[in-house]
Amino acid sequence: MTVTDTAPGAAVYSPFFLRWVYDAWVLNIGNSYAWCCSSARQCAFYSRQLASSRPKSGPFRLCDIGVATGYYLEHAPIPEGSEVTVVDLNTNSLDYAANRLLAAHPSTSASKVHADFLEADAGEELAITLPRLGGEKFDAISCMFLLHCVPGPPARKAAALQRLAPLVKDEGVMFGTTVLGKGVEHNFFGRMLMNNYNTRGTFVNWDDDAESIVQPLREVFADVKFEIVGTVLLWEARRPKTG
Repeated sequence: MTVTDTAPGAAVYSPFFLRWVYDAWVLNIGNSYAWCCSSARQCAFYSRQLASSRPKSGPFRLCDIGVATGYYLEHAPIPEGSEVTVVDLNTNSLDYAANRLLAAHPSTSASKVHADFLEADAGEELAITLPRLGGEKFDAISCMFLLHCVPGPPARKAAALQRLAPLVKDEGVMFGTTVLGKGVEHNFFGRMLMNNYNTRGTFVNWDDDAESIVQPLREVFADVKFEIVGTVLLWEARRPKTG
């Protein structure tokens, strides 16, 4: 895979966009009025997943893939001494999110990994593999607002999620949110943004529906739950299958 395959969805995240536009436009306006699933709702979802997956001993290990500005990292109940790995194809996002994380949680260690979520060849430089992520499995892996930004078809995105299952601890969780293109009713504002974003390549999600994401997760996790709020799918997967 070439970097240009997934680059359009990541390229928008310039330092200016991250500092002045993303939170105000995407998180405040888009989430509430286009997708009808507020950032407060998604932040609460994020926080619940972290709270429910804390280990009985040792540092909490979190991997956040597709970090954008690090908004959820800033507001999440991350325990002191946690080990957080941020993963993104855009180095601007990596820097911005890591700085935001450390400002809010100064006792946390932050590792930045430049990687491509869709890279299927473990031998490629941008692949997401356990050795590149520190060699230890995670209590939680988050993929917030990631899937609608990467090229399809849905099966390709689902396969990328399945490759992450071996990186999750037995008692851990993998979770995320994404804007769906099928099986939901977009309002006028949402349709306008969907048309614009998909034309520009910022989104690639017209064919994404809940089942295309949830069913492949069930193949590699024993416990998968989901709900649709507005046009956003919120999913969580636990108990990774082995063998």
